[in-house]
Amino acid sequence: MAARARPRLAHLILGEDSYLREKIRKEILDAHVPAEARAFAVQEFSLARADVEEVQRVATTPTLLSPRQALLLRDVERLDEEEVEQFGELLDSLPEFTLLIVEEATLDKRTRVARLLQEKCVEHRADSPRDAVAAQRVEEMAGKLGLRLDRARAEELVEAVGPNLGFLRMELEKLRSFVGEGKPAAAEDLTAVVVEARQFIIFDLLDLIAERRRPEALAMLRRLLTQGEAPIPIVGLLAWLYRQLLIAQALPTGMPSWKVRAQVGGPMERREQLLRVARKLSREQLREAFAALADADVALKSSAPDPQAVVELLVVRLTQSPAPAQPALAKDRGVRATRG
Repeated sequence: MAARARPRLAHLILGEDSYLREKIRKEILDAHVPAEARAFAVQEFSLARADVEEVQRVATTPTLLSPRQALLLRDVERLDEEEVEQFGELLDSLPEFTLLIVEEATLDKRTRVARLLQEKCVEHRADSPRDAVAAQRVEEMAGKLGLRLDRARAEELVEAVGPNLGFLRMELEKLRSFVGEGKPAAAEDLTAVVVEARQFIIFDLLDLIAERRRPEALAMLRRLLTQGEAPIPIVGLLAWLYRQLLIAQALPTGMPSWKVRAQVGGPMERREQLLRVARKLSREQLREAFAALADADVALKSSAPDPQAVVELLVVRLTQSPAPAQPALAKDRGVRATRG
C-alpha cells in the first residue's frame, strides 16, 4: 500500500482584496484546524514586531488541545537576510502538527523572501474580480448581510467603488445600516451613502490631478480625510481609476459608446471624461503614476506612522509636471561641432 502523501502545510495568500484573503484563509483553516479549537490553536504574528526565533519556537511546540495549530504571518518583507535564512529552514522542517499561512496584500517579487515563499508555499491569489463578476458577488454578499440589492444597484456600486470585494463589503454594511436589515436599497440610498462620495474621489479628484492643480487636489483630499474616508481605500480607488485610464487610452478614436462601456468601467456620464483625460496623458506619465500608487500602497500597508502624509505625497507625485523633453538634435549638434 502506497504511503499517504504529506499534506502541504505552508500557504501563501497574496492579493489586495481583503474579502478574498479572509475567505481563502477560512477555507484553509476549515480544512486543517477544528472550529472549536481555533480560539487557542490559531496565533497571529507580525514579523515587523516578532522575530523568526519566536515563530519557530511556537511552530515546533505542539498544542495539547488540538491535533493541528495554525500560525498566521504578516509583514514578511521586514525580515533581514539572516532571518530569511532561518525562515527558509522553518518552511523546510515544519512539523506535521503546524500549519503556516503567510498573508500579504503585495510582495516585491525581486526580494529573496518572495522567491522563497513562492517556491516553498502553496500560493492562493486574492485578486479582485472583473466588474461583471464583482456585481454578482455583491448581490450574494448583500443577501448574506440581510440587504436586498438588485443587479442594477449592484453594478452601480461596483462602478462607484471599484471591484475590490473588501471595500464593497464595507459599503454594503454602511448601506444596510442606512436602509435597515431586510429592506431593499434604492438608487437614492446608494447616492446618499456611497456613490456620491466615491464618485467625488474618482472623478473630481482626477480632473484636478490631470490638470496639475495641486493645491486644490490636496485641499479636496484633506476634506475627504476629514469626512472619514480612509487612506487605503482612497489609494485603491485611485489605482482602479488609473487602470481604467490605461484601458481608455488604448481605445481607438470614434469607438461606439456601447463598446466603450464594455471596456471602460465607471458611470455612463463619466466615461467621456475618462476618455478625455486618458488622451491627455502619455504612457510614461501613466507608468510614473502606477509607480507612485504602488509606493503609497506599500507604505500604508507597512503601518506607516502618518497615513495622511503618505496620500498627500501621492497627490504631489501625481501632480508633478512632466520632465521637459531633451532636444532631439542636441547630441548631433555636439557631434558636428566636434567634427568641425
